[in-house]
Amino acid sequence: MKKYLKIIGKNIFLINKETLGLDEAQLWIGKADGPADNDDERVARERAEEEKLKGEPNRRPFGIEAADIKENSEYSGWYKVNVSSWPAGIYRLNPHGRANIAAPNGTPLRNIRDGQYSWPNYSDKELAVMDDSQKDFFYLEKNNAGFCFRLEITADRVIKPAGDGREWLAKWPEIRKKVDEHYQEKMKK
Repeated sequence: MKKYLKIIGKNIFLINKETLGLDEAQLWIGKADGPADNDDERVARERAEEEKLKGEPNRRPFGIEAADIKENSEYSGWYKVNVSSWPAGIYRLNPHGRANIAAPNGTPLRNIRDGQYSWPNYSDKELAVMDDSQKDFFYLEKNNAGFCFRLEITADRVIKPAGDGREWLAKWPEIRKKVDEHYQEKMKK
């Protein structure tokens, strides 16, 4: 069975390169809880405020943060992510292609907020047969925009899954209808 994430000791985790099919990508890093609404103007304001804080010592990455990731020579077929500088806490994460570059295994580029990026595009079949240990990484966004990975970094630097995938992945085909509706509405605006 396909693995999407692997934890490699303290401060290091891996993301399967085939999630996007690109040698180089970016990792979006978000706050612990997903947005409950789709207010694009509010998101733009918050991202502008977050941008002002970049570079502050001990600042927790969140929001529009995007860290460059690439296939790692030590772990062929995987992107390596080092979180040693991240404060303890819970993070939502999602790999995506660079702006305006379609990923072979990613979503098509769209004319909506964040649509300039190609995000992972998992098949219903992949999600239906996913290993239980992988389900623990997946987190359903509360605004019906889809899902991402969710991890916790503890104070003693242990990385562990913090998702809710076991609760909803079995119902994904039904949930997907809401996600599809979400994007149809966004495309009309």
